[in-house]
Amino acid sequence: MKHFLSDSILKVYNLSSWQKIIVGMVLGVLCGLYLDEGAVIFQPIGTTFINSIMMLVPVVVFVSIVNGVIAVSDPLKMGRVALKSIFWYVVTTMLGTILALFLAGVVFNPGKGVSIVSLKLAEGFSFPSNPSPNGFGVTDILTDLIPSNIITSFVEGNMLQIIVFALLFGIAITLTKEEGKPVAKFIGSLSTVIFKALSLVMSLAPIGVFALMAIVSGTQGTQVLLSLMGLVGLIYLCLFIVIALVYSALLIFFARVNPFPFYKKMFEAQLVAFSTTSSMASLPVNLKIAQNKLGISKSIANFVLPLGATINMNGLSTSLGVITIFAANLYGIDLTMMQMVTVVTTATIASIGCAGVPAAQIVVLPIVLGSVGIPLEIIGVLVAVNRLIDMMSTVANITGDTLTAVLVAKSEKELDINLYHGKAPHLSNDSSDLRVKEDISSQHISVN
Repeated sequence: MKHFLSDSILKVYNLSSWQKIIVGMVLGVLCGLYLDEGAVIFQPIGTTFINSIMMLVPVVVFVSIVNGVIAVSDPLKMGRVALKSIFWYVVTTMLGTILALFLAGVVFNPGKGVSIVSLKLAEGFSFPSNPSPNGFGVTDILTDLIPSNIITSFVEGNMLQIIVFALLFGIAITLTKEEGKPVAKFIGSLSTVIFKALSLVMSLAPIGVFALMAIVSGTQGTQVLLSLMGLVGLIYLCLFIVIALVYSALLIFFARVNPFPFYKKMFEAQLVAFSTTSSMASLPVNLKIAQNKLGISKSIANFVLPLGATINMNGLSTSLGVITIFAANLYGIDLTMMQMVTVVTTATIASIGCAGVPAAQIVVLPIVLGSVGIPLEIIGVLVAVNRLIDMMSTVANITGDTLTAVLVAKSEKELDINLYHGKAPHLSNDSSDLRVKEDISSQHISVN
């Protein structure tokens, strides 16, 4: 028996990082179902794991953006890359919401014939009053971009303000040329140290994932999931279609690459996103995969991915589309086409405006539902399954971030096609760009 245990431990130790994470997820779910509410004993471990990542994330975003700006160096190119990134983030966010509204409103109609009274799963929840539809207006977003105190922004983890400061800082280093080189070298060294610290933290990911999954399955179990199976299942279906079909179509028709290597290499980052429900927690893994496995240049990856982890919430907006139809059906409200357009617009703006907010779905729901006059009591129902929805939404978010990085890198001719398809040896992640020019054959989609 002792020999068997030692062999089993050795086999687990020799697994790849993503395989260890899967083992942690499965064991966590089983342990949580066995312990039931007693699984909260793992709360300190899960919280410590998330905190260990989040304490480094503001610095990761800062150094990544600054390094990206320095690597781009050309202000015109930086502006072009930024516009392309934002364009694809908005497009994928709107496509996800439109798809969700179509599937939920035309094909499945979740909530039809169900009484709102029968779904009171969160007794005592304090419902917010209907907010102004302009709660996350363009003016509010713009005025919040400029920090009055950047130290406070780092302390509070305000990623939008950190990104603005990092952009300004990186541009200033570039414009000062020779005098700015020592600062640029320091930022490069700081980046290396910070990512080494993150790699040490991420080596404990299987333990952290085990704790998080045990807590979710133990405290929420299967009863809540069964009560709202139609809603949760439809959200997962919509998000799966967005990831598997919509993203694939964009890779095929705009990046002109085979989507299968993309999904295969993204799997580890998706596991981290699914278990932690945090785009920021997944950012270090995403950066590593983008540069070392997908062949995206360092300048593009360091610029596009931190930006996406902050403002790209296409998974959130997709789930909001399904929830809106579900809530409207529960209350017997028939949404007009104009109201559908309002939902798409509001969900897109609110998703960007609430980026980085914990439990973002619960924060944004009053804005989206209030914009079309749906009573907010439904939020009390969704609190119970918010974590389950967030898990898959985060997977869509981080996959969309990397998809955008591939699209932008391809358009800028900074995508190593050979490395993307696994036809080149591993390239070291040094300070130089991976600017490998594509040859004529790379214009055709590989079928291998």
